[in-house]
Amino acid sequence: MSEPIAVSTSTTPAAAPVQPKERIVLADILRGFALLGVLMVNMTVFMGQRHYTGLTSTLDRAAWLFTHFFGAAKFYTMFSFLFGWGMSIQMRRAEERGGRFVPLYARRLLVLLLVGLAHAILVWYGDILTYYALLGFTLLLFRRRSNRFILAAAAICILIPVLLSTPGPMEAFTDWYDGLLPDLQDAVVAGYRVNVYGRGSYWENVDHRLAALGIGLVGCLYGCTHIIGMFLLGLCVGRRRLLENSAQHLPFFRKLMLGGLIVGLPLNTLWLGVSVGLIDVAPRYHALATRGPLAIAGPSLALAYISILVLLAQRRTWLACLSKLAPLGRMALSNYLIQSLVFTLVFYGYGLGFYGRFGPAVGLALTLIFYSLQIRFSQWWIDRYQFGPMEWVWRSLTYGRPQPMISEQRR
Repeated sequence: MSEPIAVSTSTTPAAAPVQPKERIVLADILRGFALLGVLMVNMTVFMGQRHYTGLTSTLDRAAWLFTHFFGAAKFYTMFSFLFGWGMSIQMRRAEERGGRFVPLYARRLLVLLLVGLAHAILVWYGDILTYYALLGFTLLLFRRRSNRFILAAAAICILIPVLLSTPGPMEAFTDWYDGLLPDLQDAVVAGYRVNVYGRGSYWENVDHRLAALGIGLVGCLYGCTHIIGMFLLGLCVGRRRLLENSAQHLPFFRKLMLGGLIVGLPLNTLWLGVSVGLIDVAPRYHALATRGPLAIAGPSLALAYISILVLLAQRRTWLACLSKLAPLGRMALSNYLIQSLVFTLVFYGYGLGFYGRFGPAVGLALTLIFYSLQIRFSQWWIDRYQFGPMEWVWRSLTYGRPQPMISEQRR
């Protein structure tokens, strides 16, 4: 067994970013692993293979099923959990230093919002940062609440999409949604019809992204609550210091892993079976049989993945292997943006124009190859610099002054 992974107790000046010696390695490992799942799922969107229907190759069908069974709604929810966990760490450190937490946290979210909007409009419509930034403000409502209250609120938030998927609420939401932004919806549909991704110019894609962003911000009212639920679970885990002192809480993580698998695997199988047409349901109950199960299966399996990694990290051999993901996790924002930038240029019409030309099997292979390159690049970068490039921008804008970039070992 390894020694407990603990946070340093060394002090730093008030209102300063987390220093390398203060970082919690296990959290960086989790972020690094989550980037693999995010790229795996996003790759099917980058390359224009979002749907199972139309795939003729057995290998492509197997790759699509693998990607969505293990990836869909599991990894952005893992990042959501880590987002809430990070808020608890920031709040604790601000209190220990005697600093004001809320203004700093608000500035941090506003900078993330600017980055997210730039990403969503200029690079890729599938951005998640904008939603994290906007929804992150809801955590301020819970920072003084008890853990019991937070857990109850998290459960309600995760279940709300299930309730909205029942026939009555779903039909009412659909009618309201369809009548709210018809012009933007028409623009998005028109973009798909002319294959704006595969054939459109850069500025045609920007126009399409603007329309998609407006539709997405309204549509997130349907499904955003499970992200908030994962924020709250992460906040609660951070308060109890379960990741920092993981070796002391192994029974908890074993139970969490078992519970996540027991709940998540059957519901995940139901969702995928209905989605690809292997299980028939009446059209009126299609949303309930797809979005409903996935709203629970995604967070459940995300918690199971987290628990599995925590348990594996207690063994020296596994910790040595998993630690290679820590540099990737330390610059998760930069790596996430790099993924979008590279693969929109590879697949979109204003780049190499490979959109729709390859199947999910090629996408899965590209995911593994590029992810391995990101691991090496991240290690090279962190050996030289304290922060990833976008992490440096984020911190510098948040604290209102340029942060030292060169790592202490190279000064």
